[in-house]
Amino acid sequence: MDIDIDAVAERFAGDAIILDVEQVLKSGKEAVVFRCSAHPSTGVEAVAVKVYKDIEKRGFRDMADYLDGRIGRTIRKRRDILHMFSSPDSMQAYWVQAEYEALERLHGAGLPVPKPLAMCDNAVAMEFVGEPAGFGDDGEGGVVLEPAPRLRDARLGSGEAAAAKEALVAAVRRMLELDLIHGDLSPYNVLVREGKPVIIDFPQAIDARFHSRGAEMLSRDLANILGYFGKRGLGSEEEGRALAAEWWELYERNAL
Repeated sequence: MDIDIDAVAERFAGDAIILDVEQVLKSGKEAVVFRCSAHPSTGVEAVAVKVYKDIEKRGFRDMADYLDGRIGRTIRKRRDILHMFSSPDSMQAYWVQAEYEALERLHGAGLPVPKPLAMCDNAVAMEFVGEPAGFGDDGEGGVVLEPAPRLRDARLGSGEAAAAKEALVAAVRRMLELDLIHGDLSPYNVLVREGKPVIIDFPQAIDARFHSRGAEMLSRDLANILGYFGKRGLGSEEEGRALAAEWWELYERNAL
């Protein structure tokens, strides 16, 4: 595993974010996510630390989409762009910062995303999204958390599914009001905590004001989500695309 978790753990322990690394939660092409015990100062039960793999050894199928808009937005800051491309480490740090800032902005606005806690050049520490799985046997009565399931795997009653759909649709609209589009939203990067959705994975979130394919990516996000709920008779891909077109027209007229 091409990840130096010891260095990252030392950094976040020094920042009073984590105490110990407990286990690997997820290993993907772009990053590895670890569950860590939380420092009491964080106010959360546990911490998820997402460590990005070396950018030179990762394949980003949508790298052009990721950079589109960011470069256009920062033409007035050419030194920032030159610095971003000056080395793999600089680009890595830029990528990590983009996810952290998206989480910070969305969490601050009250959207259902993990609480961001800290970042370093190649990792983001955030609230671990889990569900109670009982009580520990350490005599202290602590609640044991297990990872919240992905929406794709969650078992929701009909009422819970309808509420989750409405919550996600409202979150996507609110994100657009904040000029952000997830860009890769699907039932695989939405977790369900106690029946309520929590959206994750924001490194490729885009700025709707500057991205040349913003309307297309918004449409894809909504089609993915409403298409999934269509299996429960609660929507369809066509409904998602129609909703995206309506919102985009309002957004472009500054009327959303």
